Amino acid sequence: MTTLVTETVRITIDAPFAEVVSDLADPAMQPEWATEFFSGAATPIGEGEVEVTVPRMGGKARMRIDADVDSGRIDVYMAPLDAPYGPPLPVRVIPNAGGADVLYTLARFPGQSDADWAEGLDSMARELEKLKARLER
Repeated sequence: MTTLVTETVRITIDAPFAEVVSDLADPAMQPEWATEFFSGAATPIGEGEVEVTVPRMGGKARMRIDADVDSGRIDVYMAPLDAPYGPPLPVRVIPNAGGADVLYTLARFPGQSDADWAEGLDSMARELEKLKARLER
């Protein structure tokens, strides 16, 4: 059995837990704050599924989210337009007094260079800062 290296990037957001979870559970909202990962807005293409442009994935892709908003469990699924979905990107939102902690767990795929892995983690941290600013306004 093989495992991947993972890293969890987290941020605390001073906004109501339910608001944070609802925003993250809506696939159309992800490109609104994750502007380093996505290029442009999400376009609905089916029940709970959107088409997005992801330069790191080579262009157009599909995305769907499976969420339990009460518990803060959000699983983000991404795939090229012509391929099945792979494993989820797990996102967890944890109540923190009147706000919430958001945890994104990223996986390092085989063959990914140290520089690309480090840049991906740094990019996710910057993206979460944008989410924080968006939800705290």
